[in-house]
Amino acid sequence: MEILIAALVAGALGVAAYLVGFRRGRSAERAEFNRRIHDTVLQALEAMAMRTPSDVIDAPAKLAEFRNLARAQASVLRRGFQESPAGGRLSEDLAAVATDLARDGLRAQLVVAEIDDQLSEARRKAIREATREALRNTLKHAQTTQATVRVEERDGGIAVTTRDHGVGFDMAERPRGFGINESIVARLTQVGGYADIVSRPGGGTRVTLWVPR
Repeated sequence: MEILIAALVAGALGVAAYLVGFRRGRSAERAEFNRRIHDTVLQALEAMAMRTPSDVIDAPAKLAEFRNLARAQASVLRRGFQESPAGGRLSEDLAAVATDLARDGLRAQLVVAEIDDQLSEARRKAIREATREALRNTLKHAQTTQATVRVEERDGGIAVTTRDHGVGFDMAERPRGFGINESIVARLTQVGGYADIVSRPGGGTRVTLWVPR
């Protein structure tokens, strides 16, 4: 009888552990889905909703811009449904991000040190999408069309630093929104890394992303 009870208890604990793991897995999937929608579709819709002088000055050109933006975001989503190739290089991923942002008007100069920048798929994806969000924020808020992306070895891992010389912001007065908390900080934390964001009014913004090898 004691053996039977022990077996039942062990089985119950096993089922409970499975359910906890399943729920955590579903929660992680939902968090990643929310980040992807925020970083692609939502960003595009917000950009399309912004009023500009060209709305009435050159409506056909504005319509063409909307269509180009929609096509670009469709392409980003389509690539998101595909698996990243194993053993790829981070610098190649970041070059693709810079190309995507160039279509929207941001010139991001990519500077890569002579290092082995191969990472696991999970860490590559995290740092790639966090970099994309940082550059999106530059395009939306910094009032500049230029940024620098630097890739280097640091503290036994890989660091990617985005830097702009835009208007900056007061970090004490401006609360961190979903983009910073989830699309940048949480992404890096989940893969054992971190994000450091420094900005001040008139001094631009620097975002440092780090992941271990």
